[in-house]
Amino acid sequence: MTIRNPKLFGLNVLSSLADVLDKEQALNSLNLSSRDLNIIKGSKNAGITGGDWISLSRLKDPIYRSLDIYRIESSTYSGILDTKAGIERTLFGNLKINGILSGNAVRYRYLDGTGSGATVRIADISTSRVSAWSSSASPVISTSPISYGAQVSVKSGGALQFGTQSGTSGPRLQTSLSALPKEFDSEFPTSKISCTIGGQTVVLYAMKGIPLIFTGFFRDLDASIIVSLLNDTPASWKIVETANANNFVNFTNQGGTTSSINFRSSISRERYIQFYYNPDNILGITLTSANITELPTVKLQNATSLNFSSNQLRNFPDINFISPTLQILNLISNPFSQSETENERKLNSNIINKIPTTLKELYLSQTFYGSITQNIIANRFTGLTVLYLTRGGGPYFHPDNEDANCELPNVPNTCQTYSVQSNDFRAFGTTAGNNRNIKDLTNLVSLDLYGNYYLSGELSIAANNIQIQSINSGNTGLSLPTGLAGKNSFTTLYHHYARSAGPLIVGGNYLYENCNSLSTLYLYASNVTGALPKFTNSALSYLELRYTGLTGGGPNGDVSNVIPEKTFEKCINLSYMLLQSGNLLTTPIHPNAFSYTPNLYYLWYISYGRTTGNIPNLNSNLNLTYLVLHYNNFTGLMPTLASNKSIYYVDVTYNSLSGPIPAFKNLSNLHILYMYNNEFTALSTFTNLGYLAYFYAHNNKIAGEIPSFAGCPNLYYLILFNNLLTNYKSGGFATNYNLRYLDLSGNLLTSQAVNQIIADLLTNYNNVKRGGVTINLRGNALPSGIALDSIDILRSKGWSIVFN
Repeated sequence: MTIRNPKLFGLNVLSSLADVLDKEQALNSLNLSSRDLNIIKGSKNAGITGGDWISLSRLKDPIYRSLDIYRIESSTYSGILDTKAGIERTLFGNLKINGILSGNAVRYRYLDGTGSGATVRIADISTSRVSAWSSSASPVISTSPISYGAQVSVKSGGALQFGTQSGTSGPRLQTSLSALPKEFDSEFPTSKISCTIGGQTVVLYAMKGIPLIFTGFFRDLDASIIVSLLNDTPASWKIVETANANNFVNFTNQGGTTSSINFRSSISRERYIQFYYNPDNILGITLTSANITELPTVKLQNATSLNFSSNQLRNFPDINFISPTLQILNLISNPFSQSETENERKLNSNIINKIPTTLKELYLSQTFYGSITQNIIANRFTGLTVLYLTRGGGPYFHPDNEDANCELPNVPNTCQTYSVQSNDFRAFGTTAGNNRNIKDLTNLVSLDLYGNYYLSGELSIAANNIQIQSINSGNTGLSLPTGLAGKNSFTTLYHHYARSAGPLIVGGNYLYENCNSLSTLYLYASNVTGALPKFTNSALSYLELRYTGLTGGGPNGDVSNVIPEKTFEKCINLSYMLLQSGNLLTTPIHPNAFSYTPNLYYLWYISYGRTTGNIPNLNSNLNLTYLVLHYNNFTGLMPTLASNKSIYYVDVTYNSLSGPIPAFKNLSNLHILYMYNNEFTALSTFTNLGYLAYFYAHNNKIAGEIPSFAGCPNLYYLILFNNLLTNYKSGGFATNYNLRYLDLSGNLLTSQAVNQIIADLLTNYNNVKRGGVTINLRGNALPSGIALDSIDILRSKGWSIVFN
């Protein structure tokens, strides 16, 4: 028998192929063509479906780059291979490509004989710790099964023969495992074995399932396992490179009832994660993001919680065997839709039946495609409290041939948390006994339906559910949730991007009347219509009504004020009030509409030029920090904001405000002041505005003198173009050393005023030298005399000054 590279045999395959750059060359050294691993020609005629391609992988290049010759003969690969093929996939036949070549056995071709008389034959290379051998079939062909556990004997002359354990004679070829010394305190015997040796009964002590071994591919690892302590002895861990057993890290006597490790390395490797403790004392495992591809077949009799999220499990494990009394199962972000077993690529009864009936919490986001049979979850897990199927960018649930409506799965009435965010469920199920749709759950606390775009109709909460706390029904076709009035447990509603939201007042009643714990009502970019209710929610803190279709007015048909006086009378905790709609009434806001909200922090109101009247009274809002009244039709004077000592941002642009811009003073937090596109006629002097950096007041009717801005030492941008300014107070800009942009273009400044501005700017520069300042004086009188020389000096220092 001739082997092209006899060194690459047995266990050496694992180490010799680790981290090679060219995987195809590595296979060629075994006389194994990579194309032998991708025999797909004629697959369409052979009945291959798209699902059968899921585990197909190239070793070096994305497979779609070399599939042209198969494109005509198989139409199933398009769109699948872009997301399914890759070096981390598991191939059928125990060949696994994940940075290294490993597995239980690799079939290869070899030449038997030499020269023209050589015959191509097939054999296998064992890469497991206990050898696996070729089939005893004669001759061995490419489809012959690999034999595990059959006897391999040595005939006279040294030839190998295959047979059953009792079917051959002569010396038997065996593997031998060396006994390993006890290394950690936690290596307690788990079993007692009695046997008869030489007529005497001998008792042997053994450790079953110690260590518990997982194989992953990672650089960093954070893991924890909960145990019930044996003799107060902590557990120990070992992280070992699979390709180099001498490269390991021990974590000895780690923690107490919770044993946690934080492993860090500069290089990702395939490594064993070894945990040393009696499996019967393991109560819970959290082992995430380690690229684990399979779970060890060890029974964890008393484990109630397993978290293997964000790994590479493809074949759904038999949890009934691993943890028969499990209560919490978290397998989020594992590619079960790529299972080697075709009928386990959906969340169906084949999967559900692998999980113990004792389960309380099920987390299976980003794992399966397709629909879910309506009652399989409720039928099996009669005590389920959490169903978490939220999509986070991976596989998701959607209509298919088995369920074109893709109904939301029913759950038992014990369910408290129901989360199916960002899938494509389209209908509610039908309640039958304890198999309930979400509308009929009386113990439901948290409901998340966000992002199921085609889910439509009415969402009502069971009348006898007094525990509901939060609902997220955004980005759906659902109307605003009903059945919530008077529920004091209800705290949060997110119904944003909902195209069919509807009114807040139905039949004359506010939908969330007397929900005294409701703190967040978030209806951003939803088609909320109609009048404003009287918000009777004493805990309401965040009211988001931007980009809605609200008209405003009172619940009783009063349209004299777009926001009536008593709208927020009960909302003493209101902090954010944001309202924006192009349908709002063309009537004023009642002057006292915000007098009942002392904690108001953020006020945003935009009516697209519709709301008239004065800016409402804000004197009671001592915490007001952001004031956005952009694009309305407010008239009258701008308030001085003297009571709003926390004010930071003011935007009253695109209104019809008139009179002088007030003499703002002693507002130590004011940073941004936008007042452009109004009808202001004068500019007062600002005093003690030490934080003001941006003041925009262009496109007004401001006449007279530019005052001193010495009271604004941190002024950065000053924009006053397109006004009627004629004069300038001498020294006005002399001490604004942080000024970077000044635009006075389009005014009526005299030559004297322009010259004095230039003189003050030169003084400014001489006191604090810096470049990068832009000055725009176009549209005013031209500078003259010494001012022109000053301009040349400033330009030479990196200033940009334009005046014609």
